[in-house]
Amino acid sequence: MEGSSSLPILNPFHWGFNGTVTHFASDETVELLLKEAHTKTDFHHFINQNIPGLRNGANFRLNPMLFTGILQTMYLSGANLTKKYQVFYGREVVNFSDGGICTADWVIDSWPEKYKFDKETGLFDKNKFIEDEKATHPDNWPRLHPRTRFVTKEEQKIISEDIRPLVLVIHGLAGGSHEPIIRSLTEQLSTIDHHKFQVVVLNSRGCARSKVSNRMLFTAFHTDDIKEFLQREHARNPKRKIYAVGFSFGATLLANYLGKTGDNSLISAAATVSNPWDMVASGEKMELDWWSRNLFSKAIAQFLTRTVEVNMGELGLPDGSEPDHEPTPDKPCFYMFTKENVTKAKSLTSTSQFDNTNCSMFGFLKNALAYYKAASSINNLQNIRVPTVIINSRDDPVVGLASIPYKQIQLNRYTVLCETDLGGHLAYLDSNQDSWVTKNIAQYFAKFDELVL
Repeated sequence: MEGSSSLPILNPFHWGFNGTVTHFASDETVELLLKEAHTKTDFHHFINQNIPGLRNGANFRLNPMLFTGILQTMYLSGANLTKKYQVFYGREVVNFSDGGICTADWVIDSWPEKYKFDKETGLFDKNKFIEDEKATHPDNWPRLHPRTRFVTKEEQKIISEDIRPLVLVIHGLAGGSHEPIIRSLTEQLSTIDHHKFQVVVLNSRGCARSKVSNRMLFTAFHTDDIKEFLQREHARNPKRKIYAVGFSFGATLLANYLGKTGDNSLISAAATVSNPWDMVASGEKMELDWWSRNLFSKAIAQFLTRTVEVNMGELGLPDGSEPDHEPTPDKPCFYMFTKENVTKAKSLTSTSQFDNTNCSMFGFLKNALAYYKAASSINNLQNIRVPTVIINSRDDPVVGLASIPYKQIQLNRYTVLCETDLGGHLAYLDSNQDSWVTKNIAQYFAKFDELVL
C-alpha cells in the first residue's frame, strides 16, 4: 500500500510546489439543465468549461517553502493565521429532535461595517463588540472565538428571512468555524459575486465551544443533525438552493448524508475536500506510516480527548457505568466517558487507540477497525445523487492514497474527482497564506448557482 512504510522516508515524487489537477469521472456524467435557453451540459464538461482552477490539467502554485504535504498540513495546523480570514460570525443554538443541540455560526455580512472593521490592519471596534457580546451571551457558556458572538432575536429573524442561496459548511474532526481553512472558505463564499451567498458553519455537538445537552457527541454515522438542519432551512424558504461542502471528517459526514438520502437530498450541489473515503485504509496510513503516526495520529487522539474532557460536565458518568440502552451505530451510548477513562485517554498515542477505547458505544462494533469499515463514506458513494466535486491530494499525510475510491467515483455519474498531486491535508497554501482549494470551491458554487437551473 502506498505511503504505508514504517520507515521515515519521504516520497520524492510528492515534493514540489507546482501542482496539477487530474480528473477521474464517469464517461457520461449527469446532465445539468442550464438557465440559458434551457440547454444541457454534462457535469464533467461544466467543471472543465466554467471553473478554470479545477479543470482537468489545471496548474496551481503553492508556497515553495511548504514543498510536501506534511509541511503544508503542519503549517496549516500550527501557524499563526489569526490575522488572515477575519470573518464575523453570529452564533445560533440549534435544537434537535433527540434533545441534543449544536451551534450554527452564520457569516454576518453587515458586521464589518457595524464594528468599523479595517481589513488592512484587522482592527475593529472591540469595545462595541464586547458590549454586544455580553448582552447576548447565555449563562454558563464558554467564551467564543474571536469575532464570534451570539445573535439577538432581531438578528436571528433577519437570518431566517434571508432569501439568498445558502452554503452549508461542515468542518473537520472536533473542529469548527474558527479553524483557518474554514474561515478561508467562509470569507471566500461570503464575498464572492457581491455577497451572493448566505453562509453558515454547522458546528458539531461539543465542538467550537458549543455545549452538549444529552450525552450525545458525534460519530461518522451521525448524519441526522445535518438532515434536520437542512430540513429546517428548506422549510423556511423552499425555493432557494442549498449547497454544502465538507472538510475531512466533515466530508465523510456529508458524503454519508448524500448517500443515505439519495434522490431525496435537499442539496443542489456539493463538494468534499480531503475526505478519508475508506477509513480502514486511512487508519492504516495513520498507523503504519512513520510521519503520519508520529506527527498527526497522536495529536488527533489528544484533540479528541480534549473535546471529551471539556464537555465532561454534561458527558461525565461515574466510573464503572454500564449502558442505559442497547448501543447501536445509529443510537450509540456514550457510557464510557468517565473520569478514569479520560485520564487513561491522555496517554493514548494514536487515533485508533482512542477509537478502540470508545467504540463499545456502538454495541456490536467491537474495535476501531470494525467502526472504520462500517462508517466509511465509500459505502454510500454509489448512492450519491447530487452533483459533487471531490478534491483529494495524493500527498495527503492523513487520508493516504489508498483511501481514494477511483473506481467507485468513475461508476457514479454524479461525482467528479479533481485529484491533485500536491496540497496536503486541507491546506493548499500559497505564498500569501491563501488557500487554492477554498478559492476554487467558492468559484464552483458561484458558477453552479449562476448557470444551472
